[in-house]
Amino acid sequence: MRILVFGSLNLDHVYRVPCVVKVGETVPVTDYTVKLGGKGMNQATALSRAGLQLDFAGSVGEDGGRLREFLRGVGVDVTRLTTVPRPSGQAHIQVGPGGANAILLYAGANRTLTPERVEGTLADYGEGDLLVLQNEVNLLSEIIDRAYEKGMRIVLNSSPVTEELFSIDPAKLFLVFVNETEAAAFCRGEAAETVKARYRALYPDLNVVVTLGADGSLYFGPKGECRQAAYPAEAVDTTCAGDTFTGYFTEAFLRTGDPAYALARASAASAVAVSRVGAAETIPAAEEIRSEK
Repeated sequence: MRILVFGSLNLDHVYRVPCVVKVGETVPVTDYTVKLGGKGMNQATALSRAGLQLDFAGSVGEDGGRLREFLRGVGVDVTRLTTVPRPSGQAHIQVGPGGANAILLYAGANRTLTPERVEGTLADYGEGDLLVLQNEVNLLSEIIDRAYEKGMRIVLNSSPVTEELFSIDPAKLFLVFVNETEAAAFCRGEAAETVKARYRALYPDLNVVVTLGADGSLYFGPKGECRQAAYPAEAVDTTCAGDTFTGYFTEAFLRTGDPAYALARASAASAVAVSRVGAAETIPAAEEIRSEK
């Protein structure tokens, strides 16, 4: 099985603030750093540090050298990472007390895909290979349709919620990660408690993971249903928690087929990530996470 992450890379401009700014408000910045992130890059890093070999496809600008070298340094194949004449993706992240954050996202190079590039990127993959996606690149539904036609298993992290999500057929997915808000959005605003019943009725073969913040996480799908409490952690920055969770759950679920174990391992990895400041750089290595399998 080959694994391809097709996704975004960002230069994260991180501002430490006493509180997340409100409309019409100005607050002082107590610290400023430029970190490396983007949901695609973060999830690729988590998958690699969890122990998987994988390829990465996406786009950076001429300013994206640090992004390319970081991925290469964590063992990801970047042959399919293309440099385009547009600035790399940018995220401007306010980090407040307790790690709470607010993010402004400029897609930049991440949304320069063409149908020809999608076709060329997927040409070397086929039946049984794994494709990991997030909603930070353009042509998402086209990528999913083409990968499904080729027999690939598709993992989707649905963040951020945009209208493009509603053009996706969830029946084509193998595994989807949503938070409560995203789960309701997928079902066009239905109350969150009704979403599970609808998913199970319409998409019985779909593996669904719902992240619930401080309340932990939930899996439901062909392997039943299970919950996992959040691990205690002193959160200083939650920017990369969800992407760390996605990568570690995916690796553990592929390796063991046990969603309860995968939830526990992903939750433990996320607890480590939120105790550190940054994005891709904060993702723990596999040996830092306690495991029983």
